[in-house]
Amino acid sequence: MNPEPEGAQAASAGTAHAADLHLMTDRGDTIGRMRDANRYAVFMLPPDLGTVKIMSRSARPVSVAGPCRDDHRPRGVLVRHIKLFEGTVARHIVMHLAQKAPEGWHDDFYALRPEPCRWTDGQALLHLGPRHPGMLGVLCMEVLACGPYGPSPAADQSRPTA
Repeated sequence: MNPEPEGAQAASAGTAHAADLHLMTDRGDTIGRMRDANRYAVFMLPPDLGTVKIMSRSARPVSVAGPCRDDHRPRGVLVRHIKLFEGTVARHIVMHLAQKAPEGWHDDFYALRPEPCRWTDGQALLHLGPRHPGMLGVLCMEVLACGPYGPSPAADQSRPTA
């Protein structure tokens, strides 16, 4: 059994929705999830898209879990595998696991797990690498954990005021 980072929820369809997980293009267009399956969030990518930002809610563990968690970095989602499918070709994307983390990824692996994975800060840059010209892509991202987050913004807005 793999140990969970303290205070993190295991990823499931419910927690992926709670994380408000989506992609953002460099033009500011939002790409929502097509579906969630076995810890993978699945996204359809337009042709010729070279980079996206992995967007999610984020929280500082010290704010949500209390002072026993002395971690002030914003934590979005914990990502392990990323795969890009174009036609019959599948390619693993591993740039988020490089020794020097790209923008929006925490520099250390920051996960109490034996396998390589890394937390986003809620706005993580993802370079997709070379794409097949004119072909749609399917991006599958394995989300191992997310949150805990504070109350959702929708929950805060629905609360009656006196």
